[in-house]
Amino acid sequence: MTFYKQGLAFGYVQGTKYCRDRTMKDNLGSIPATQRFKSYPEVERLQLPEPDLSRPANLWQCLAKRRSERDYTTDPLAIEELSRLMWAAQGVTARAGTHLLRTAPSAGALYPFETYLYIDRVEKVTQGLYHFNVADFSLECLQDGNFNQLITTACLGQPVVRRAAVVFIWTAIMLRCMVKYRDRAMRYIPMDLGHVCQNVQLAATAMDLGSCPIGAFYDDDINELLGVDGEEEAVLYLITVGRLNR
Repeated sequence: MTFYKQGLAFGYVQGTKYCRDRTMKDNLGSIPATQRFKSYPEVERLQLPEPDLSRPANLWQCLAKRRSERDYTTDPLAIEELSRLMWAAQGVTARAGTHLLRTAPSAGALYPFETYLYIDRVEKVTQGLYHFNVADFSLECLQDGNFNQLITTACLGQPVVRRAAVVFIWTAIMLRCMVKYRDRAMRYIPMDLGHVCQNVQLAATAMDLGSCPIGAFYDDDINELLGVDGEEEAVLYLITVGRLNR
């Protein structure tokens, strides 16, 4: 019996196909436009240093060396290293009208996600939860404090999360992509985040840091921690970064 065809995954693929012989139809109605990126103007903002992109790195060697590394030391990252990681993830490289084009591609240049950080150990940065302001290349401090145990537990107790100097957390703002691509947006958003995550891993590899993507977590625990509703904005992906224990 092909019970899998009755599941969400199969229905999602079939329901979001582009077909030559029929137009994709839905009953979603009018989808409101959203802001191109979020900001938290009421909170304290930390300006990141201009990323130093002069350090040479061989792309082919980085691709060959890239691994999901889980064993980190307790040494902090430098704020300059964090700046380069943030630029690799979401650095603005050009402008096209109102679009801020970045280091990773995105369907329709919509970038339907937001980058949050739990910073545990970075020099000159207070421990706590932050949101990355794309336009200003700055960090917006959402809440000071030690959230290590909470995030580790939310990630099913994975030790790599507890050991990380920084945890990147990406949420998706669905409507930002759905306004153009309707239901098919849910194909593009995970693709976009895959590009971003690979950028972070390659940058970490180039700097001799370790990183590990995280896909297993209790969604609503992290949504609640970030103060997002889990519906119009919801966590989709995480990655840890730390100094390799060698």
